[in-house]
Amino acid sequence: MAVSAAEMTVPIARVVDTGQFRTAPRRDIQGLRALAVGLVVVYHLRPGFLPGGFVGVDVFFVISGFLIIGTLTGEIRRTGTLKLLDFYARRIRRLLPASSVVLLATVAATLLLMPISRQPSIFSEILTSALNVQNWTLAWSSTDYAHATASASPVQHFWSLSVEEQFYLVIPLVLLLSARQATRRMSSAPHFAFAAVWLVTVVSFVFSVLYANHHGAAYFITPTRMWELGLGGLVAIVFHRLRPGRGLRLLLGWGGLAAVLLSAMTFSTDLAFPGWIALLPTLGTVGLLVAGVPGRRNADHETVRVLGRQPLHYLGDISYSLYLWHWPVIVLLLEVTQRAELDWAQVLFAVVLSFVLAAASKHLVEDPFRRRRAAGRRRRGTYLLGAALVALPALVIVAPWQTAQAQLDALAGAAVLNSAHPGAMALDPVDPRPARAGAALVPDPAVAAADLPLADRPSCNTYDIAELPVAGQACTYGSPAAPKTMVLVGDSHAAQFSTVLAEYVGRNPDWRAKIMVRNGCPFNDVSPSIGGNQLSSCTEQNRAELAGILATRPDLVITSAMSPESYRKDLNWTWESRRIMVDGYRALLNPLRDARIPVTVIREIPRAAVPVPACLERNRQRHEVCDTPRAVAFPPGGDPLAEAASQVPGIGVADLTNWICTPETCPAVVGNVVVHRDNHLTDSYVRTLYEPLVTQLGLR
Repeated sequence: MAVSAAEMTVPIARVVDTGQFRTAPRRDIQGLRALAVGLVVVYHLRPGFLPGGFVGVDVFFVISGFLIIGTLTGEIRRTGTLKLLDFYARRIRRLLPASSVVLLATVAATLLLMPISRQPSIFSEILTSALNVQNWTLAWSSTDYAHATASASPVQHFWSLSVEEQFYLVIPLVLLLSARQATRRMSSAPHFAFAAVWLVTVVSFVFSVLYANHHGAAYFITPTRMWELGLGGLVAIVFHRLRPGRGLRLLLGWGGLAAVLLSAMTFSTDLAFPGWIALLPTLGTVGLLVAGVPGRRNADHETVRVLGRQPLHYLGDISYSLYLWHWPVIVLLLEVTQRAELDWAQVLFAVVLSFVLAAASKHLVEDPFRRRRAAGRRRRGTYLLGAALVALPALVIVAPWQTAQAQLDALAGAAVLNSAHPGAMALDPVDPRPARAGAALVPDPAVAAADLPLADRPSCNTYDIAELPVAGQACTYGSPAAPKTMVLVGDSHAAQFSTVLAEYVGRNPDWRAKIMVRNGCPFNDVSPSIGGNQLSSCTEQNRAELAGILATRPDLVITSAMSPESYRKDLNWTWESRRIMVDGYRALLNPLRDARIPVTVIREIPRAAVPVPACLERNRQRHEVCDTPRAVAFPPGGDPLAEAASQVPGIGVADLTNWICTPETCPAVVGNVVVHRDNHLTDSYVRTLYEPLVTQLGLR
């Protein structure tokens, strides 16, 4: 993604007697980089305009592979080997100064502008960004259900730099080994280099295609991306042999540009990406690179001429810094303005500010460091500089990270319910309990997002019936000798009631509770899909649970489920139709009814229109601005699980809505207790629902 002007040259002819190459500057590559960064910036500012603008990163990868591998193989042609220390020194001078400045600026902005609840997670990502492993952090969190509704961090975009740096730790070693093999076999070093890069590229591409169904993680990890850089490298190795005619250049240039733009306009995050789908923008980029092959005549024509013009050339010059700065600018502006999307005036401000910061970074940071030579003692100094630039952001965040985490821990420890915090009982239709004015909220908004149910704390939220049979004691509360058993099944919206059930069996020794929940898996016979790929593991889990329940015959089965709207908005998981979803619930409820096992469905809770903890943290004296109108809090179609229950005679339905919402509003705070942690209720609020829930479950 970051390549110096010195590297932006290509071999055009070989001088046989010396084995040297003449090079010519590629101004069009700067224009291509300008196109790539422009797609990314527009996508981040207005994703609806360019839903596939993220392919700008793929364009960057191909360009970077073309230039860097081209430089390395050019050195192999000239010398038969590689000076790895010089190469890595150039990478340090090119990349680390600007990225470290952005990370340090982000630390300062986080302390000034971000609420304390977000600071530890941002500092964590700053650390992984400085260490160039941010892509693996995002890959992990993208498959972690707990992070599904987490806000983007201002350094999230460092994932692509991490991919590149990991690739460039490996590929020079691969090329060096191939050169040595060529020497031993007295063969052509470029041929061995091509074969080595080809092997890496093919293996990575095959893995990318096979792994693309792992939506989220596949997007970030290095093995699924290496082929894109390798693709550019393969073109670079054979570049000096290419002599396309004018007609072919026209086709490759304009066809390649059309492929990149078509991808940006039609792709979306629903696709299994990168995989084979990424061939369109990457091969389009290859076409543009080949279209710029210097020839004997008319070398500067068509797409080369267009992309090489100003201001595209200058935009390409600052593209690395612009990429670094634009995302933290956007995220921090969203935080300051408390908006989900910037308005047009704010978009203009974000663009201007990003350009100003990028230009300053280019001329004051990038250029001075890049122009320094790195031989002998200066090279050693470069490595010391690199170590310092990596360590500095890590050291700077230590104290504020510890301070913020200590404050959050203290707030979490103070989350104690008492008579001043009636919570849901303040809305009790029969005997509403007054809430004391001025009492501190429980939990504090800064820690409300982490106020988790009991099932999450002992990690019973990923119950695996293959490992933990129904008859076993794992994730079971109450006395093992209790004559009656209740079983809780379903997804995280069922799991959120686990604390109340554990409290109930603690008070009533005749009952024990078995918690068999799996986040993201409603108790449905039809699994959700993502990007057209069905998550069949949910169906397998649910059918196994049903068989276990029928075999053990508990005295009560309880289930609840997240709404289809929440699944779609938060996880991008969908079902083919509402009817199929309702039928899927009925397919599992009917056997329980036929076995005469009592079942109660807890109706879906309201969905807050805003992230409640973050909103309350910014509006501690105006809780009402975080409320959601009742008409907005529930999807128009209603709860499919409750609908299925109504179609199966004998299935009970518990409805807690009147203890969460007033007739007009679903408040963010009820009875001095914060209601939502995200699309779930806080555990503190669920505990105040003890009386109505136990009553509606028929347990008293």
